[in-house]
Amino acid sequence: MSGNNPLRYLYDKDGGGWFGYRGLFAVIFASAQFGLFAYWVTYTGVALSAGMFYLTLIPFVFGILFTGFLPGKSGITPKTFLIFAVWGVLAYALYDWVRVPMNLMVGVPFWDHWFDWGASTLGSQGLTIFTYGNLTAGLAAHILRGWGFAMAYFLLVRRVTAFSAFTFAFFLTIFYWVVFPVFVLTDALPPWIWWFTAWASHMGFAAGLWLAPKIFASLYKKKDQRVQVVVTASPITSKNYEKKDQGGQAVVTTYHRSWKTTLFAILALQGFGLAIGFILFGYVVGSQPASTYPVFGYGKPPPIVIEGFSSYYWAIPSVIAGFVFSYLASRSRTLLSCNNCGHTNPTDAAYCNHCGSKMPSEV
Repeated sequence: MSGNNPLRYLYDKDGGGWFGYRGLFAVIFASAQFGLFAYWVTYTGVALSAGMFYLTLIPFVFGILFTGFLPGKSGITPKTFLIFAVWGVLAYALYDWVRVPMNLMVGVPFWDHWFDWGASTLGSQGLTIFTYGNLTAGLAAHILRGWGFAMAYFLLVRRVTAFSAFTFAFFLTIFYWVVFPVFVLTDALPPWIWWFTAWASHMGFAAGLWLAPKIFASLYKKKDQRVQVVVTASPITSKNYEKKDQGGQAVVTTYHRSWKTTLFAILALQGFGLAIGFILFGYVVGSQPASTYPVFGYGKPPPIVIEGFSSYYWAIPSVIAGFVFSYLASRSRTLLSCNNCGHTNPTDAAYCNHCGSKMPSEV
């Protein structure tokens, strides 16, 4: 199959597709969420310690054993895992640090459920769950989940781009919007600022996914710019962007989106995603009883609804914005990298406008 065939994302003969080793290890690293999900959907009927043992620890153990079966052509190596592990730390850090100013400004605590998770993990007994031991255990589980999702992203994508990072993060946002109010906040309606905080923190996570490879590449000075382009992309997929030039040498001919195309595509994603959020907010607020006690804001009554605000109506302009930016993105031109100097040019350019070399063809 061609290196640009989208089916290679799902399957290739080297085991690098989503239905191959990449998909397998992405599921294993994301398994930290499976234990918590079992704890959620059973309304704490399954202890988090049991969920993490059966659905997280055991998959991780088998994942270590599976590394011994990795074929060399799959592109996944222990070094690859190490690189992604470093990248994932930044993504998770930004995810949590974005929520810090929200707590300072509007009083939305983001660590309150860490006590619950820690107590369920440790089996704590006593008059209160608010102990440093429970907090530390809950924080460790939270870090493992955020870092694991970052690892899953880097394994699934063939090239780290801003659009794919924000798409992945918005998927997690919608998952959070659906699961948390239904299975966790059953006795306290989340105010609109909670929804905004969830969205903002996951967008910070997306920024971390996109920035991490760039920061990593800047730490390694490459004499050959083409090598740096591969490192900036994804170390498990550089072979998918190599072609042979007329002399039979491997060269990188990766297509790039222009910054306008990327911006419009991300804004379109935000429009459609926020429309889903507005609909979910209206459904949750309209279907669940009001809280009997103010969980949010340390005793300050949270703004459950805003006077004159109907989230269903706000979904309409969000959808319109999504279609408008989708159209603008489709009208934008993609860019093609020059094999000689690395300069980006319009796809219809026959020669590089920087060095004059003949541009490669994707035919």
